[in-house]
Amino acid sequence: MKSDMDSMSKNQVWDLVDPPKGIVPIRNKWIFKRKIGADGKMDVKTAFLNGYIEEDIFMDQSKGFESKDKSKVCKLMRSIYGLKHDSRSWNRHCNEAVKSFGFIKNEDEPCVYKKASGSMIAFLVLYVDDILLMGNDVGMLSSVKVWLSNTFSIKDLGEATYILGIRIYRDRPKRLIGLSQALYLDKSDVDDRKSISGYIFTCNGGAVSWKSSKQETTADSTTKAEYIAAFDAAKEAIWIRKFVTELSVVPSISSQVELYCDNTGAIVQAKEPRSHQKSKRIERRYHIIREIIRRGDLAVQKVASADNVADPLKKAMMQHQLEKYLEKMGLRYYTEWL
Repeated sequence: MKSDMDSMSKNQVWDLVDPPKGIVPIRNKWIFKRKIGADGKMDVKTAFLNGYIEEDIFMDQSKGFESKDKSKVCKLMRSIYGLKHDSRSWNRHCNEAVKSFGFIKNEDEPCVYKKASGSMIAFLVLYVDDILLMGNDVGMLSSVKVWLSNTFSIKDLGEATYILGIRIYRDRPKRLIGLSQALYLDKSDVDDRKSISGYIFTCNGGAVSWKSSKQETTADSTTKAEYIAAFDAAKEAIWIRKFVTELSVVPSISSQVELYCDNTGAIVQAKEPRSHQKSKRIERRYHIIREIIRRGDLAVQKVASADNVADPLKKAMMQHQLEKYLEKMGLRYYTEWL
């Protein structure tokens, strides 16, 4: 608590003033949280204290840390944790600082920044007050870390091993990197007759994006369920294409994306709009996939269910069946790396 109060004093978070007439100061309280997986990234200490506040906000003094004149109130000059303006103020401040150092913000994923110089490239990923750095040149990354340390109060936690519920494994001699989302295995799945949408995108033999989730509506036919799934996949395909194109790391991504579906009815609906008795109740928003295909951004192809890499994301299957799909996904058991 004292450390946090010292940080607030150092950052000049507030000024003590007489309470204005007609103003009721907001209250405050201490909340203690245990942060797991703190190792493996750069953490901006008291990040939200870096953001300035444009409005006049007054707050009671914190109990146990009052000044001699307890009648004074705190006029906030910077944002603090729990304030509605905190994340917005911090993000705006960080965004301006990062861009001033030569990073360019990705238009399709605003938390991703890129800095390039010749063949050297570095990426900065910002999630609230956590920062991930990656690149192909150690010297360039070191200069970025030095700049970050001079600009913000940074805690360097080393190589990333855990972020947003995802554990990261590395085997540098084998040039392998693995991601584990084991925590999701414990989530419940209540049977409510809603179909499952599942898709997976691969690039250079490895999975780069995937999803398996219940659909919002209850589909009354397999064709409708598959059509909705194709709609979800098409939207993700366009986003991936724009995002990766701006990163300038996979030139071939600018070409037409191929989407494989194992349902003939859904493919026909996407390619050749017709008035079918079973499909006329499909909501209009799902027909966006037709426009994407007409523009030439996406091509939908038929694939046999046995060859559909996304099949395990839509239904349960025996382990020996699942293992046949893992290689096609570019996935391996962690034990195979050892």
